[in-house]
Amino acid sequence: MSSTTVTKAVIPAAGLGTRVRGVAGDLPKELLTVAAKPLIVHAIERLAASGIRKIAVVISPQKENIRRFLLGEPPDFLAPQLDTHLKVLLRACQFTFLIQPRPDGVADAVSLCREFVDNDPFALVMPDNILLDGLPVEAQLLPFFFKHPQDMVGAIRVGAGEASRFGNVGVLEAESLPGESERLFRVTRSSEKNEGTLQVETGKTVLKNFGGGIYLPHYFDYIEQWRRQATGEVDDVPVIQAIVREKGLLAVVLEGNGFDVGNTAGYWAAKLHSESKHPLRGG
Repeated sequence: MSSTTVTKAVIPAAGLGTRVRGVAGDLPKELLTVAAKPLIVHAIERLAASGIRKIAVVISPQKENIRRFLLGEPPDFLAPQLDTHLKVLLRACQFTFLIQPRPDGVADAVSLCREFVDNDPFALVMPDNILLDGLPVEAQLLPFFFKHPQDMVGAIRVGAGEASRFGNVGVLEAESLPGESERLFRVTRSSEKNEGTLQVETGKTVLKNFGGGIYLPHYFDYIEQWRRQATGEVDDVPVIQAIVREKGLLAVVLEGNGFDVGNTAGYWAAKLHSESKHPLRGG
């Protein structure tokens, strides 16, 4: 397989979803709806529209409903979401399900997919980041990856007015690349994961890692390097920071409106935005 061909994706969906528990209750956050579709469906649709249909989904033992839903066997309360269009879409995808026994971090969840990924580049999809009013994240990344087959992430610009809708992580410092698209940057630094919501000074914007990215298989080596040092969760932030330092990371500024719907304020902002565009199916 060509190193510029991406046919596989990993979706970590085993997290506790504590930031939106007040909205989701006992429902996995990936099954919350925006624009009349569960978040996990947004992720699947964007991958399929980008030509990526081999999908590994990492769930926890408590999130069996996600597996049942994607296999077309939802519990009764989710059955109304499974319309004919979605059934056709799900049948066209090849799902691999892996279980993360404990909530030990995003990178730990991704590490379970090493055999699935093998030696291929892969898309890493964060299902609680959804992009509305634009092409799917992966469809925007792939043309750049074809030209520059190295690790890259999607990014959005966030101003002070919308900062509280996002988690306080993944702020990028980056430099433009001479002779390249104005949307493509080389990342020079990625911020730590901090408590609370993102903070941006009035009148300024920041570039924020958003939606996931496309990575080469050495991503798994960096997970194991970090695992040997980690004292708690094996999170993805140190993995990305190591790639920035040692391999180089590109960022593509995405076109569209991005929402962190793993954050309560971001979830309601996405719902409101969707309903303003399509008042009959805001859901």
